[in-house]
Order: sequence, then structure tokens, then C-alpha cells
Amino acid sequence: MMKIIHRSILLLFVIILAKGCEDNSADTTSDQDGQPSLPTGTPIIEGKRVYISGFYQDSTLTQMVACFWVDGARVDLEYGAAEAITVDNGDIYVAGQWFDSTGWNGEACYWINGARYDLEGGGDPDTEVTDIAVDNGDVYVSGVMSDGSTFGTNACYWKNGVRTDLTNSSMDAMANSIGINNGDVYVTGWRIKNHASIACYWKNGNLNELHDTHSFGDAYDIAFKGNDVYIAGEIDPQSTDNWNACYWRNGNKVNLPRSGYGATAFGIFLDGNDIYLGGYTTGSLFTYDIGCKWTNGNLHQLSSSVADTDQTWLYDIAVADDVKITVGFYYPVIYDYNDPLYYNSPIFPCYYRNGQRINLENADWQLGEATGVFIE
Repeated sequence: MMKIIHRSILLLFVIILAKGCEDNSADTTSDQDGQPSLPTGTPIIEGKRVYISGFYQDSTLTQMVACFWVDGARVDLEYGAAEAITVDNGDIYVAGQWFDSTGWNGEACYWINGARYDLEGGGDPDTEVTDIAVDNGDVYVSGVMSDGSTFGTNACYWKNGVRTDLTNSSMDAMANSIGINNGDVYVTGWRIKNHASIACYWKNGNLNELHDTHSFGDAYDIAFKGNDVYIAGEIDPQSTDNWNACYWRNGNKVNLPRSGYGATAFGIFLDGNDIYLGGYTTGSLFTYDIGCKWTNGNLHQLSSSVADTDQTWLYDIAVADDVKITVGFYYPVIYDYNDPLYYNSPIFPCYYRNGQRINLENADWQLGEATGVFIE
């Protein structure tokens, strides 16, 4: 299961309720030096700023709002969803999608300090963006576009808004993340081959598969240490929907422990000689998912160990001054199928600071997620 699919389903569930409402989006403003003026939140890490991208449901219960939080203080962008965030030379870059007040029309885009830039072909309703990176002033965004068929998708990325296709209609594929190292462009994701989803990455447009067709897999986040390339992901060696979290170092797979039925690693972060990953693990086939992180291969469950009452996915992770920040969503499941509120349980965008959960929005009708994190 891909995190972009999970987020899209959540977004669609809310958008189909949309009947229009007032525009309550707010742009960031800039100071005299051209840098954004940001709200003042209580520092999550002393001497640092923690930026978190995401989206939340507004008080009309009809619209999602793309946003980011700075030390927990929210900055609204516009109707839509923010999928990733980075900061470069004091400028804040956010990738996502915007929607008009109907919730039906919009475009894939990125924002720089709150100013929106639409992406080539981004108006196609099947276009989605997944990640953003900045290198020497150039803005790179990964994503996926429809190939024109009923279900087909093409992996792609944009450089300064101009699209480069990584696949064509002969190959369903997805691009999950993007990173630049020594001038080379890396994009992670999956492609379909012989009816199997193959975890892979593209380097400067050239495809590199991470396993054979005897397994199913997906490659999510990417990180670099010198010339070494680390990729977080998952693999199902028996093709039985029993996923193993893992990461690849220069193409060599390292399996990660799990607590039960399966696990997925979405985010990866390198700090010195330490390797951190964020994701979730599942207790058994019919229970919910437990948010977790791995530190140098050691599993740490962060959300409730009672997986039939809570569900948490953690999409991204960052570390500074020995403080680990993981971001995602917290879903306090109402486990009574006869209760009409079962389908209206809140979904809170949240982060964990060294294992302690903090909700970024707390309204009991909330539907939102935190999607990316960057520490400056």
C-alpha cells in the first residue's frame, strides 16, 4: 500500500462532501529581506525550527486546507493538501495540490513562502505530487500523472515546473520521493513488471530495480551520505500482502524488525552514523496499525500497543540534537460497527517528539494528516 494512495482516499472522502464555503486561506507574508514572517510557536527543539507540512479539515466540515506548521503554529496556504516541505536559504518550499471552493477543480503545485506555482500538466485530476527538493535554486517535485488509460499512471518529476516523464503508457509506475546528490537526480517509487509491483529508483532518468518479480515492493523516501544512497520501503517476499519494512543501502536490502503481521518504512533520515526510519507495524491481520520508528535497526513502537483502539501511520522523520521528530496521523478508532460515529472518527495530524504524541489539530471532527518534516 502506498502512502500517497492512503492520503488520496482520505482527501477524496472529504472532498466529495464539498458544497463550497468562504475562502479562509491565509498566505505567509514577507519581511523587508524577502523572508517569510512566521508565527511564533513554542520551540519544539531549543534553538531550532521544526517545519511540518500537511492538511486539515476546516470548521465548515466541507474543505481541506493545505498548510504547514512552524513549531506547532499553523500557516494556511489555500484549499488543498500539502504533501512535503523543505527549507532552503530561509525560504519555505511546500509541494501539494490546491482546490477551488467547490473542492472539485484544482492543480498540482508547489508554494515558495506562500506564493503558488502550478506544475505542467498539473490540472489533470489524476496528477498528484509526493515530494520536493531544492538544489542550487532549482525546485524539483516528484509525482504521478495519468497515462490516459482508465487506471494507468506514469511516474514523473518536475524541475522548476517543467515535467520529465520517467515512464510511459506501457508501464504503470509511481514516484514517491525525490533527492539530489552531487548534481544527480534520484526518484524513488515502484513500477509494474510481470504483474508485480517492483520497488525501484531512477537516477537521471535511468531505471534501477531493487528486487526481482518474485516479490512485491515499494520504495518511498531517500537519503544520502556521501556517495551512499539509502532508500526506505517495504517488500512482500511471498506476494501474500505480508509486508516487511526495509531499507536499501546502495541497492543492498536490510530488513527491519516488526511486531506482528507486517510493517512499512515510509521515511528515512541519516544523522552521523545513525539511521532513523519512520512508519508503522501491524499486530495481526485484523488489527490496526501501530506507528513506530527504527533506530539503527531497533524497533520502537510510538502509538498505542492496543491496535484495535488506535491507528497511527508515520510518514516522515527528522532528527536534530538527539531529538527525533516523526509526523503522520493519529486515528482513535471507534470499534463499534453498529455505532454511526464509527465512520466519523476524527483523524488528527500529529507529530511525536521522542515518542510523545502531540496533535497539531484537536477538534473532535478533525480529518487531517501531517505529511513531511524539516528541521532548520
